[in-house]
Amino acid sequence: MNQLIGMLANQLGGPVMEQISQRIGADQGTTQSAVSMAVPMLLSVMGNQAATSDGADAIHQATQENDGSILDNVMEYVGNEGAANMGSSLLGQVLGGGTQNAMAETIGQRTGMDSGAATQLIGMLAPLVMGALSKSSQEQGGLDRDGIAQILGSFTGNNDLLGMAAKAIDADGDGNIAEDIGNIISKMF
Repeated sequence: MNQLIGMLANQLGGPVMEQISQRIGADQGTTQSAVSMAVPMLLSVMGNQAATSDGADAIHQATQENDGSILDNVMEYVGNEGAANMGSSLLGQVLGGGTQNAMAETIGQRTGMDSGAATQLIGMLAPLVMGALSKSSQEQGGLDRDGIAQILGSFTGNNDLLGMAAKAIDADGDGNIAEDIGNIISKMF
């Protein structure tokens, strides 16, 4: 199992999953399915973003600003009413606007979760994913942007859920998800 996925899986067990379910107003089974999709999807989208110079810089800077201590008390974090907003802000900073909504739509369609709950879930998970990435970087001596990009690159281009998620968001395969998210949103109206 990949180190990042393992680190997150250890944190998102039983009581934490129950707290997340309560916080977003979804049943625990649906929440578990959505988390199982959202974590690799976040890593895949971040991997695609890290493949660009600006994206790699933004993600590297975010890992430098995040010491990973959020993983020291995940239960307290997910119990915080502002957790989803914290993640939404982080996603906007690192991936640009609209990414969270596009991901939530995909997760909602595949799990049956309400898109509002899926949006909150992604917002809650993003800081945890970034915290795991930061801890992984620290454990490897403090990776530079290319090292971070290499870690995240392992989550892209596969023919599994990760690849499908990335392709769903980056429709034309150019690595520029902002354009594709704009197209997705324009089709909704």
